[in-house]
This record gives sequence, C-alpha cells and structure tokens, in this order.
Amino acid sequence: MAKVFKSDQSFEEVFKEFFNPLVNYVNSKINNWEDSREIVQNTFLKIWEVREKLDIDTSLKSYLYQSTKNGMIDFIRIKKRNQTLKEQIKIGSSEIEEKDEGLDVYIIRQELKKALKTLKPKNKEIFLLHKVEGLTHNEIAEFLDISVRSVEDNVKRATLALREILTENKGVFK
Repeated sequence: MAKVFKSDQSFEEVFKEFFNPLVNYVNSKINNWEDSREIVQNTFLKIWEVREKLDIDTSLKSYLYQSTKNGMIDFIRIKKRNQTLKEQIKIGSSEIEEKDEGLDVYIIRQELKKALKTLKPKNKEIFLLHKVEGLTHNEIAEFLDISVRSVEDNVKRATLALREILTENKGVFK
C-alpha cells in the first residue's frame, strides 16, 4: 500500500481538514469541548508518531474516525478509573484522619515514595501502571508483553510489600 503521508505538509492538510469535524464528533458523545480537543489532539499525535510506518486498509476518513473513537474510549476508561481512585483515596484519607487527625499528607507521600523505592523496578512499574495510570491487568500484560498472571502476581506482591513497609514504619499507618 502507498504511504499515507508523503510529507509533513500532507499530514498538516489532513489535520486541518479533519480536526474540527473529529472534535465535533467526540463532543457529541462526551459533551465536553476541552476533553474532545484533547482526545483528537492525542489521536493525531499517535498517528504522527507512526506516520512513516502507517498502513491504512480503509479510507483515511474511516481510519481517523475509528482511531478517534478508540482514543475516546480509552480516555473515558482512564477518567473513570481516576475518579474511582480519587474516591478510594478520599475514603482512605478520611479513615486516616479518623485514626490520627494530626497525620500530615506530606508525610504519607514521603513514606510512600520511600516504600516504592524498595520495590524491584519491574514490580514498581507494573504496580504504578495499575494503581496510578489505571490500566487493567490485560492492558499491562499486552503493553509489557508478559502474561496476565505475571501482572496479577506483581501487583499483589507490591501491594503486600508496601502495606508491610508502611505499617512497620514507626506505626504511622497502623
């Protein structure tokens, strides 16, 4: 198949032609202009990064709309996970406040950073991808090219290690 973007100028022309229609499409689904623009920009950024290897089997328009739709789904999924994480943090912080109202969030962050440094690099990476970035075990497995079981084991191992380190740390988190 012929190269889709023969030059930077051809990419720019496609961007100018499709950016606003794609933003309108996304906004019709999520009803948020700022997020819609971000999703479309991210879609074009991903396309730009692979433009030299890009091989499109459908029409360019179909490809752009499908890529944008996939980006929108990922965006919604991540936003939902972040909201859930924020709620969990809120619940966790209220429990901590009930135990010790004088406990400083800064101290908690510092202790967590120290505890994370004790994890093996791969274990830490998998834990952060799951708990901070909000990726599923399947997404992490695919991204790192490892088994789902390996991801599950690493997340569990990291969680247990962090819990142990933080509860032993001067009794601050008991």
